[in-house]
Amino acid sequence: MAGIGIHEAYNHFASTYVAKENANVDKHKKSELQNVYKSIARINKESPLHVLKQDDYAQAEAVGIKEHARALKSQLENINNEESASLGKKSAVSSDPEKVSVEYVGKGSSGTSEFNMEVSHLATNQINAGHFLVPDETVDLPKGSYAFNVGINGHEYEFQYSIRDGDTNHDIQAKLSRLINKAGVGLIAGMQESADGKSTLIIGSSDTGLKPGQNHRFEIAESRNFENGGSVSYFGLNLIAQEPTNARFSLNGTEHSSSSNRFTVGNEFEITLRAPTEEGSPVTIGVKNESDALIENVRSLVNGYNGFIDSISNVQSTGIKNTKLVGETVQIAESHLKGTSAYGISLKEDGRIDYNAQLLREKSGAEPPAEIITPLKDFAKALVTKTDEISIDPMKYVERPVFNYKDPHGGDNPSPYITSEYSGMMFNNYC
Repeated sequence: MAGIGIHEAYNHFASTYVAKENANVDKHKKSELQNVYKSIARINKESPLHVLKQDDYAQAEAVGIKEHARALKSQLENINNEESASLGKKSAVSSDPEKVSVEYVGKGSSGTSEFNMEVSHLATNQINAGHFLVPDETVDLPKGSYAFNVGINGHEYEFQYSIRDGDTNHDIQAKLSRLINKAGVGLIAGMQESADGKSTLIIGSSDTGLKPGQNHRFEIAESRNFENGGSVSYFGLNLIAQEPTNARFSLNGTEHSSSSNRFTVGNEFEITLRAPTEEGSPVTIGVKNESDALIENVRSLVNGYNGFIDSISNVQSTGIKNTKLVGETVQIAESHLKGTSAYGISLKEDGRIDYNAQLLREKSGAEPPAEIITPLKDFAKALVTKTDEISIDPMKYVERPVFNYKDPHGGDNPSPYITSEYSGMMFNNYC
């Protein structure tokens, strides 16, 4: 019926639509979001109004600056968190991170120091792939109201929709995709097109694996509450293309299973299974000593900083004050890295940081001294503060002449600079 194999369809879906379980996404506490809101409100209250030039490229670059700042903060989070006593904190290591990656989440107490893992099968999610239909053809079902039921995680949900005159197969498939995605019930839907131009609706579970007593992650069936039926079979909503399975692996020869590809071992190691291992070739998981952990964290810190400087320096728009942002960031480095050159970490003339891993290892010894840990931690904290500032108000680095000053006394008094509203418009091209 279709020129594309069903395996290709759901593999494409899994890589394109289903959220990556281990994706590096932003996570925020409620208090953090409240602080962001308060910061934005304070800026709006205390800052003057500005005239933004009609420069789409500059505005796009402002968004890019914010994204560069968020990327840098993401790299700094593993270095500068509340639980880490120093940059030399314990760090986990995998002999083959492409198959099994690991992060140390323990508190530093003695425990499992090293173990071997063999992975025979990854946990998979359930994916239903429907019939491939000619997208431009009118739906071959009576016009009217339809519904289907979805059973998932012990709950049942009814999805209602209608088919009207002129609706095509693609119209209804797209409608169902939006309906499922907006419901937020643990399903993700997407469209797939075959080589001969036919389209299908693919539905996948957000979670992988099976809980005890389960055979499927979700089930789709016709609703009995509506006179019109047959939509489930017509679109193939209940056709399972990939069964959900649990991950199967061994720890030091002992077999285990998990409904997720991400789990914790011994309250110390957060394991992420990425690919099956070859038989007889286990992956070794262990911890690095403090010196090696310091080298890795400094490398991450330096690469994050240098990458940010390079990204901002490459902005070509005349509407972006990138030299101002680069200068402010370099000043942060200058104020915190004054005494680190003896350990192989120095600031170059172009504002980038250079470091010598071998010299840092030799000077640090088994236990890195406070003389190098303290300035690096303070530097990382200062960079986090700067990235927060940029994320809240990236327009600060866009050319924007002052349009109107806020009343410094507050209240309902007329603005003493009311005439600047007109002068701002009159001289906008000159400012």
